Amino acid sequence: MTTVERRDGAIDVAIVGYGPVGQALAVWLGERGHRVACFERFQEIYRLPRAVHLDHEIMRLLDRLGVARTLEPQMVSFQEYSWFGADGEELMTLRPASPSLSGWEPDYLFFQPLLEQTLDARARLFPGVSVERGWAAEGLAQDADGATLTLRRVEEPREGELAPTGEVREVRARWVIGADGANSFVRGAVGIPRRDLGFQEQWLVVDVAPNDAEGLDLPDACQWCDPRRPTTQVHSGIGHRRWEFMLLDGERPEDFDEARSWELLAPWVTPESAKLLRHAVYEFRSMVAERVRDGRCLIAGDAAHLTPPFLGQGLCAGLRDAANIAWKLDLVLRGLADESLLDTVTGERQPQNDWIIAFAVQLGQVLCELDPEKAAERDRTVRAAGPPPDIGLPPLEGNLLRAGDPLAGHLSLQGRLALDGRIALLDEHAGHGFTLITRDGGGLHRLDRAQRSVLEALDVNTVQLDVAEDADGRTRAWLDQYGADAVLVRPDLYVFGSAASADELPHLIDDLRDRLAMPAALSI
Repeated sequence: MTTVERRDGAIDVAIVGYGPVGQALAVWLGERGHRVACFERFQEIYRLPRAVHLDHEIMRLLDRLGVARTLEPQMVSFQEYSWFGADGEELMTLRPASPSLSGWEPDYLFFQPLLEQTLDARARLFPGVSVERGWAAEGLAQDADGATLTLRRVEEPREGELAPTGEVREVRARWVIGADGANSFVRGAVGIPRRDLGFQEQWLVVDVAPNDAEGLDLPDACQWCDPRRPTTQVHSGIGHRRWEFMLLDGERPEDFDEARSWELLAPWVTPESAKLLRHAVYEFRSMVAERVRDGRCLIAGDAAHLTPPFLGQGLCAGLRDAANIAWKLDLVLRGLADESLLDTVTGERQPQNDWIIAFAVQLGQVLCELDPEKAAERDRTVRAAGPPPDIGLPPLEGNLLRAGDPLAGHLSLQGRLALDGRIALLDEHAGHGFTLITRDGGGLHRLDRAQRSVLEALDVNTVQLDVAEDADGRTRAWLDQYGADAVLVRPDLYVFGSAASADELPHLIDDLRDRLAMPAALSI
């Protein structure tokens, strides 16, 4: 497909890297009418799974991307994440709250190639989105108005191997986003440093397709905290399973060939009962970029942070990055906000990513104990502590949230509403941008022309609970809990702020306008 370029020769956004994070960005920005060019080194979608877990918040984001309903039948929802001690008995079980805050099941296990195929098909529906495979970024220069990418055509003589050619081109873009993985070219090119949070272990990852994947007598997701060899097992979507085995001292990656992989899998599956899809040794790391913006460039996903997999939040964090960047960049591109709005991405996303990584490292330390005596003591301590608390991410912080508001920065609730005889989740009724939820229309009548212009310019969807019936009672209960008459939810699902009364709603809208630094005269 030919790159769609602006009349001035520049595309709006060039995305380097076209995995799920880059794909999500392409969909969100393409849906808003922006001209987006995606560049990926490899010719085809990677046919093997990498990430396997998504939580309820990400399912809601996938629904806003228009793909959740297609993917859900091929996913496995689960309610328990089991950990077993050195003696093989239950150590702890994480049980997320159900129903979830987002209205979806708490957690899902999936097969990544299917996710990428579905997102890719969705992105290609938008005329402003182009996808160009077989191009590797090798140069990046910025100025006040945009950035110039230098790209080299690469061939793939064998799957997973790249060979550069002599064909080079330059692409001009107003903005560049690096969604290009742990070894991000974009991050390196603009000189964004990373902090190493200290976890570094090698694990063998083995993906299999059992002849009867659903019939295996195994939990959907579990960890064996066995000091002889810590092991992970997870149901990675319909028809697939994954095992991960920690490498012990003195073991080398090259020692773990297909025969060794089957040897480790022997307690559960054999070559007669399953097909081996992939075996590879990976190094689990914990790293966070110091910032995600440099001039006209941003980074997202693994380019911005790396987490050990024990919390299953790596891709989830990347898709949260994409949602945060997409709505802000959309406003900047449309002239509704100053580009300084993009500076808030670091302050909002990286602290939450820090928390995720720190928690995953703690879980990794529990899992990876190799001393039998210390492992036994660990088991006694964890069991004595009782059931673990429900895990919830910390709220966002920063100056793009209403100060002093008890709801600001928290993930918003999505309940079921009845409207025009149809019961559905909030987003199905309201749409996928900013959403203003009010008990009734009282506060809306108090808005002046300028405040209404703000709502129109931002395409704010309004839901009145005196018009749309609260079918499950959760939405009104949520408002009651926080003493709110109205709540304003951002496109990334996080609450900007609330109004305690109808009289306060105009001040909430003014606060949003000021924090976005929207132009005084809006063109509606």
